[in-house]
Amino acid sequence: MTSHPAQERAALKDSTLRFLGKLQITFPLEQRIAQADPAIRKAYGRVLAQWISGRVPAPDFLLPAELHALCHLDAIVPVSGGLGCYPFSADNRDFAVELSRRPMNAMCAIDALAMSRLTGLASTIKALCAICQAQVRCEVRSDGSLDHDVPQHIRVLWRHRAHPVGPCSDNLCRDLVFLCPECAAPPGSDCLQLPQATAVANAFFGFQRRLIPPASA
Repeated sequence: MTSHPAQERAALKDSTLRFLGKLQITFPLEQRIAQADPAIRKAYGRVLAQWISGRVPAPDFLLPAELHALCHLDAIVPVSGGLGCYPFSADNRDFAVELSRRPMNAMCAIDALAMSRLTGLASTIKALCAICQAQVRCEVRSDGSLDHDVPQHIRVLWRHRAHPVGPCSDNLCRDLVFLCPECAAPPGSDCLQLPQATAVANAFFGFQRRLIPPASA
């Protein structure tokens, strides 16, 4: 029996909301920031503002107490190259994002899809299929929507694997990956088509814009 278009849309919406809900439970970043001390939220906003302006915050950008608190919340990822801040990575990852000709790196596939709406800049994402290693490429408009010429059937895969306790950048982010049109999703994983994955990305990181200092927003 052929599915009715309205039923298909409802099913897509349900799968998108389930994916988003599981993501927010697994990595409750917005909740952690909302419950943080106001001074820590302001420090977090300053880090985001640096990234959005195209500057990678140096390791000493924050006061020691701010750095400790945001690391404890797993809101930032200090590396030798600077302070990573989801969705932005301060070290090389497998998710290259070109924002208006500015090369950057994302922590994972969902993060890569979120960067355009957050920064207000169109982006080109280049990554590898998690299964066959074929190159995956897509473009996202400055408002966070997908370019009409986006390749069909690119998906975002969430591989549910056991991980030791540690930062999201070393665990969950390793499992949120792109899947090319030719490869099947492994059993036991969650998989979204690119439009639904982009909606998840924009919703998950939507709270960040409210925290950026007005002069930098």
